[in-house]
Formats: sequence, structure tokens, C-alpha cells
Amino acid sequence: MMQRSRLLRGGGGGIADKMFPGYKDKIWARLPQGFKEYKVKGENNKFESEIASHRTWQGYLLKYKDVEKNFVPSAKFRKPNVDWRRQMERGTMHFGRWYEGPNGTNYLPGNTHDRLTADVRSPFTDAEWEDRKQHRSFDLMKFGYGCLALFLAYRVTNEWPVVWCDDCKDEDLPN
Repeated sequence: MMQRSRLLRGGGGGIADKMFPGYKDKIWARLPQGFKEYKVKGENNKFESEIASHRTWQGYLLKYKDVEKNFVPSAKFRKPNVDWRRQMERGTMHFGRWYEGPNGTNYLPGNTHDRLTADVRSPFTDAEWEDRKQHRSFDLMKFGYGCLALFLAYRVTNEWPVVWCDDCKDEDLPN
């Protein structure tokens, strides 16, 4: 008979199993054959029904996963370039042939121009930028260095206890 495992406390099986070892097997042997078949069939049917339920749910979930694959963006329709409006906003827009760069460059080694950092217009006016500087968050590196400085100052300025041993010999002391 297939049995479900369960948590056994108190040394495995309980007091009845300690007083009468194997009592469950003896009771099972005395039960009528029809009742045994009924109990075994019930256990098996319960097990089989759970497997059938699992198969049903597995079918639903696999169908959902198949549909879910269709929602992945296709690389076929990916636009590998930046649209002109974003380039205009970033200040990286260049009007001319594809091999001509800004300021007389043509992308040959030594004849290039950095458009990302050199000519980018700030999205804020000078007054807005000065106002934003007033509300910056505290720098974590400076905070870390400050904590380290406080710790080192604490270690340097404090006195540490020394343990004196009156009856110790030199060989008892650590090196």
C-alpha cells in the first residue's frame, strides 16, 4: 500500500507503536479482503486524480507559454538608428552625407569629432542649472571617507587596555 510520508515526532511512530510493535500490520491482516481492496483503490484513485489534475493544468500552462512567445519583440522590426528628433534634442544631428562628419571630419583615424560630449546642449538654462546644484544629494564617497577618518581618529586617540600578568613567564606570553 502506498502511504504518504508524515512528520513523526517523539522518536518515530508514537507510544502505541513502541508498546505494540507492528500493530498496524496486524490490524491490516485481520481486515476483510473487500475493505482492503476498497482502501487501496481509494488511495490509487486519489493519486491518479492528482496526476490527471496536473496534466490538465500543465496543458493550460503550456498553451499560455506558447502564446507568451508571440509577445517577444522581433529583431526584424527593430530600428537600429536614432530618429532625427532625438538627434536634434541631443545635439548630435548632422546634416550632410553619411561619410561626412561635423566640423570637416570624415571618420578617418585622427579626423574625428566627438559629438556626444563636446557639443551637447544642456536641457536646462544656466539659472535652472544653478538652482539644481543647490539640491544635490550628498556624495557617498565623501561620506565613506568621512566615516573612515572618524574611525581612524577614534583608533589613534583612544587608549587600549593592557593586561598585566604578574606571575607569567616569558614562554607563556604570545610572540
